[in-house]
Amino acid sequence: MQQSTIFPRSLRYLLAVAEHLNFTRAAESLFVSQPALSQQIKQLEEQVGTQLLERSGRNVNLTDAGEIYVRHVKRALTEITSAAEALDDLSNLTRGSLTIGLTPITDYLTASLIRQFLDRYPKISLNTVEMTQQQIEESVLQDNVNIGVIFSDSFSLTTRSKELEAYTLRTDSLVLASRLDKKNVQVGKDLSPETEALTQPLALLNSKFEIRKQIDNYFAENSLNPLVSLESNSVGFIIEIVRRGGLMTILPESIVESVEELSSIPIEPPLPTHTATIIMRRSAYRSQACTAFLELALSWH
Repeated sequence: MQQSTIFPRSLRYLLAVAEHLNFTRAAESLFVSQPALSQQIKQLEEQVGTQLLERSGRNVNLTDAGEIYVRHVKRALTEITSAAEALDDLSNLTRGSLTIGLTPITDYLTASLIRQFLDRYPKISLNTVEMTQQQIEESVLQDNVNIGVIFSDSFSLTTRSKELEAYTLRTDSLVLASRLDKKNVQVGKDLSPETEALTQPLALLNSKFEIRKQIDNYFAENSLNPLVSLESNSVGFIIEIVRRGGLMTILPESIVESVEELSSIPIEPPLPTHTATIIMRRSAYRSQACTAFLELALSWH
């Protein structure tokens, strides 16, 4: 951004005269004619209502009022220059901030995406906030977070979807998982829900999670009533307790694959898929950092 486009011409002319104390040299430094320079200074003095320069032929000196005025003009120019540089920094993504709302599931799913973003834009300050899906939608609408990552399976049914823009991030399958132990399961062998696999105790996310609603619907559609021994709102706790053996769980496949000690078990009919979706308020201002994150997310896999 050129400061000359936003800093008044008359003030730039005054600073040049104050620097050179000579109309001819000041005009030459500005690449303007001396009469044009003199006219701008005269108009400025009329606007401020006081004499700023004491003229003696082509040489000039600042009056007391001129000294004070020039000091403030220089300070204003410094601030305007700093503002222009700050905007350039934002455009070049050398500064800025971004707040992202994540559910306890989507924070696992997007960890590698966020890592890539931080590697690419290390000077952007990123803040992630863990919330329920409903809280994320409300926070995006109220501009408390810039971006939300939710599951579109339920979002598409809400009336709020008209006020929000949605972008598909990734589709993932839910899988039955247990500790990787050849003595316990036959990895790679398809198991129907009626087999011993789903009669083993389960550790599941509680009913506040959209994934749990999908799981319960799957059980109902297949007339299943498995033993749910543990419910939790912590994905990390469920992973840890299943790793210790004796319990199985149902989680997104990408999460299970990221844990070395867990193995997924194919079953028929397959468990449902779910779609992680980025949401933003439709009419919200979109910062450079926000745009950069969205572009990276849409190319991420």
